[in-house]
Formats: sequence, C-alpha cells, structure tokens
Amino acid sequence: MSDTPIDPRITALNRRKRIAAALLVFAALVLLAARIAEQHLHHWSLALLAAMSEAALVGGLADWFAVVALFRHPLGQRWIPHTAIIPTRKDAIGESLADFIANHFLGREQVAEKLREVDIGAALARRLTDADTSRAVGRAVARGLARVLDVLSDERLLRFAHDMSRERLRSLDLSGLAALGIERFTADGRHQALVTDVLRFLSDKLQSPSVQDEVKRRVAREVGRVLRWLGADEYASNRLISAGIELIGEMAEDPDHELRQYIETQVQGFAARLRTDERLRAEVDAFRDRLLDSDDFRAYVRLLLADLVRWVEQDAARDDSVIATRVAQGLHAVGERLLEDADLRDWVSSSVRETVEPLIDEHRDAIRRFIVDRIHRWNAEEMTRELELAVGSDLQFIRYNGTAVGALIGGLIFGVTQLIALSM
Repeated sequence: MSDTPIDPRITALNRRKRIAAALLVFAALVLLAARIAEQHLHHWSLALLAAMSEAALVGGLADWFAVVALFRHPLGQRWIPHTAIIPTRKDAIGESLADFIANHFLGREQVAEKLREVDIGAALARRLTDADTSRAVGRAVARGLARVLDVLSDERLLRFAHDMSRERLRSLDLSGLAALGIERFTADGRHQALVTDVLRFLSDKLQSPSVQDEVKRRVAREVGRVLRWLGADEYASNRLISAGIELIGEMAEDPDHELRQYIETQVQGFAARLRTDERLRAEVDAFRDRLLDSDDFRAYVRLLLADLVRWVEQDAARDDSVIATRVAQGLHAVGERLLEDADLRDWVSSSVRETVEPLIDEHRDAIRRFIVDRIHRWNAEEMTRELELAVGSDLQFIRYNGTAVGALIGGLIFGVTQLIALSM
C-alpha cells in the first residue's frame, strides 16, 4: 500500500464527477420509468415528467461533452472536431495568456499608476521600524553572511583568493601608503596627545618598585660588565635608571621637549624618505614580497579567516546574534529617520519610481517570452491534468446546471406545446 498522500483536488474532482454522473443516471431512469408508465396510464403528468427528464438527460450529456472536450477527446474519439482543446492548443493558449498578462498587468501605465498610488517611502519606513521585520532581516543577513563565508573558506577558493590578492598586493605602493599614514597621523599635532599618554603610562609604570627592580636586574645583566669596568657601583646604576625615569616624565609633561622634537623630526624625515629614497623603497617592497610569499603569512591569514567563519557561524546560530542585532538596530534607525523626514520619504518614492518605470517596457517582453517558453516546455498531459485539477471541480457545476436547466426547459417546452394544442 502506497504511503503517498492523495491530492485533495483529485478527491474533490472525482466526487463531483460522480454526482454529475448520478444526475444523468437519475434522469435516464426517470425517463425510462415515465415511458413505461405511459403505456399503461395516459396522464399529462407522466408526459411532463418524461419531457423534463429527457431534456435533463440531453442537457447533462451536452454539458458533459463540452466539459470533457476541453481536456480530452470524449470517449477517446479523436475524429470529433474541436475536442481536447487544451492539450492540442497548449502553445497558443500559452501565448494568449502571456499577451494578456503583459498587456493588462505589466503595461507601463498600469504599473506606473500603481507606483504613484503607493507611498513607497512611508511603507518602507513602517516596515523598517517594525521590530519583527528588522529582526527577521537581521537574522537573514547573519545566516547569509555565515553561508557566504563558509563557501569562501573552501580550499580551492582560498587558494584562488590568495593568488589573486597576492598579485594585487604586489602592485601596492606600501612605502607611499606608510608615508601617507604617518603624515595623516602627525598632521596638526594629532599624535601628540597619544604620545603624551604613552609616555605618562611608561612613567607611572616605572615608578613601581617591582618594575624598577626588574629594570635594574636587566640593566645589570646587559651592561654590568661596562659599569664594573668603568668603576661604577650600584649607586651609579640606580642614578642612571632614575635619570631615565625622570627624562620620560619630563617628555610626558612637555610637548616641546627637545628629545620629543628630535623624534618628531626623525619621524617626518622617515616619511619623506619613504617617498623619495629609492633604496628604502626597494627594501620596503622586498619586505612586502617576502611577507606575501611567506607560508607563515598564508597560514596566519587562513587562521584568521577560519576564526572569523567560526565566530560568524556561532553568532548566527544564537538567538541573541550580535550581527543580527546590529543589522536590526541599523534598519530601525533608518526607518525612524524616514518617518521623521518627509522630504527623504519623497526622495525614496520618486527614486524607486524613476528606477522601475523605465524597466517596465524593457522587461515586459522578456517576461512574456519567459511565460511562453515555460508553457511550450510543459508536457501537454501534465498541463492538462493540472488545469483539470485546478478548475475541473468547478466545471462540474456546469453539468449540474445543464441537467437542472434542461429539465426546466423541457417542462417549459412541454407546457407551451400543450397550450398551443389546446388553443387549436
């Protein structure tokens, strides 16, 4: 026994077909009974009943033929003209349907008029400020980003991306970029506050006894022989360290300190050399190339990408995803701005209309060709079956009505003929 579920449309169609057939059988049985009864009893009611059942039978059969002829040849008789209309004229029907959709639904005026009726900017703002919508979009972005990064982490794509990026980075003027960074960082003394903070941090740290002990230990280890050769004792070593700490403190408090100015001059000179010194530039380029060709660098980049992919995947799987939350907050902020700014909403609406309207004519023919091509590709039997399941149940009501209306017309004709006969 098959476990495949039965299409409810098939059940409904078969039930209504049985009802229509039962009506025809009932009309035939009534006609037969009326004719037999007339042989034994002559009464106008029997004649009326026979006329009505006969007309009902004819009407029901005629409508059965009409409905069946849409989908197949009645009783399999192919010689009957204009039957099996849908399967034999499938392509023509498809072209007519495509023309109808293109002309009445995708006409430039119809679409443009509908776009003008809709306040696109306000509708977009309402959707963006809707919490459920912004969260759903945020989650979709997070999941989509995770999938993209997962695809990009494929070994072949990694190798391709590495080769492409390496060739692109080889043409990078790293010297000029470094010089530009130094110049922008030091322009208008922007770096002075950072330098001051760093020097103060060092000065504070060096005031710690534990740090001073560590410095003394390292100084004694590195330059102890020199101090002993010069006859310097521990006092001299301590004074040397103290002087260094004082110097750092003075530099931290005095932006115009001579040593800071000297370092500033050296940094500016180094930036200038990065632009003009060909030997230095060649050394920087050689360093760049060695870095790009380094297996360690390649492994490090892949490790970073793997960590990024893993973090994004883990974040996307969480209900409180950081990425989704950020995206949702951004969309909500954009929506609120749109709600507050009528001019911005009008600009969005007009921009969408100006973008979409020229595309209507351009893509309408493409949509029409797509519909025609899809219908041409459909199997005639499959298309016929789907159409019959879609509208066949409703078409059975035509058979019901044909049987009932036939009976009424039969009775009417009988009554008219009897009146004519009486008047003569």
